[in-house]
Amino acid sequence: MQISALPEVFVLGLSNLRRNMLRSLLTMLGMIFGVGSVIAMLSVGAGARHAILERIGQLGIQNIIVNSVKPPQEKKSQGMEENWIDRYGLTFDDEAMLREVCPTIERVFPVNLVRKPVWFGSSRVDASVLGVTPEHLEMFRLRVGRGRAFTELDAQSDAKVCVVRKSLVRELGVLRDPLGLTLRIGGYSFEVIGVLEDEQFESHTRKALALDDRAHEVYVPYSTSMRTFGIATFVQRAGSEERSVVELDQLIVMAASPDLVYTTARILSAALARAHPRKDYEIVIPLELLEQSEKTQAVFNVVMVLIAAISLVVGGIGIANIMLATITERTREIGVRRALGATRSDITVQFLTETAAIGLIGGIFGCAFGFAVLRILVAFTGWTAIVEPHYFAISLVISAGVAVLSGIYPARRAARLDPITSLRYE
Repeated sequence: MQISALPEVFVLGLSNLRRNMLRSLLTMLGMIFGVGSVIAMLSVGAGARHAILERIGQLGIQNIIVNSVKPPQEKKSQGMEENWIDRYGLTFDDEAMLREVCPTIERVFPVNLVRKPVWFGSSRVDASVLGVTPEHLEMFRLRVGRGRAFTELDAQSDAKVCVVRKSLVRELGVLRDPLGLTLRIGGYSFEVIGVLEDEQFESHTRKALALDDRAHEVYVPYSTSMRTFGIATFVQRAGSEERSVVELDQLIVMAASPDLVYTTARILSAALARAHPRKDYEIVIPLELLEQSEKTQAVFNVVMVLIAAISLVVGGIGIANIMLATITERTREIGVRRALGATRSDITVQFLTETAAIGLIGGIFGCAFGFAVLRILVAFTGWTAIVEPHYFAISLVISAGVAVLSGIYPARRAARLDPITSLRYE
């Protein structure tokens, strides 16, 4: 068959489809739903992956988070008093030791974490009060929407200033500008100098940072927190008192580069294991969490695309079925074409052109259907969806390819019909 005849064959194929519009549309439905599913699944998967990368990336892929963890309580000896002091967790000596023994560390940031009530008038809110260095906010992408973050000068002067979230201000019932507001934190007065953009940490991020899901975050200078709240915690339960001393609640260790994160983590683990036989610490590696999430997301994407591909396969079976039925209806037409000089390859190309047109047109409608489904999903679920232009190109190619593969057998069957028998067919 000559290439110059292809446009004529294509126009002939489209005219045959137009003669049976309803049947052609029903045949395309499988491709429409299949392509729409592929577009929706890929876009939702890409959105989920982006959200996970963004959330875990907020922890910093060069960072290693070392948290103090209370070990299981040992059984008290007979007659031991109910009041005791329990010392556990990281120490100031650990911070100095890690700086010395680990050459791959770039910086170490201490964190003092206490849980205190925050009062404004008669309103009370539970909060996780984090004593951090000025670099901490920037390192964890905590952007100040109003006011300012505390500075090195605030830290050196032990200023009682704090940075809070909008959600805390709302829950306290503050109706005026919160900047300059005085809050009572654990019995001490702190001035609000900044309000963070209200992008709450996700649950897994809060867990990595040892934050309580039910408490708001309040950030104060590290030196102020140490001088004000100290390292001792007092808890009173029915008939007993417990005092615990934790010198360092958390250390944020920054590796010199992402390639050195795992090396640094192994050195930290070995050094801390010798100094803490009670295993009163935990090491969280955001890069490891990121890689695990990416693997999980990759499996999820493959499964979702395979499920969507089933619709395409069903659509291909529908095309093959309809084309086989069409051969019976157009047997005489095939005989006439063969009598007028059409070759078997001409008949094959004609039928493949029709199936390709069904797949291509169905793919175009499927892309529009998938985009509409995405808009509805995003509007009603709040999910993040990212639509990449190449998703449409891939979907159209797959749609046309499935249609052509489905039409190969019917096209070959039509081409093998005997011309004389076809002309006599009623």
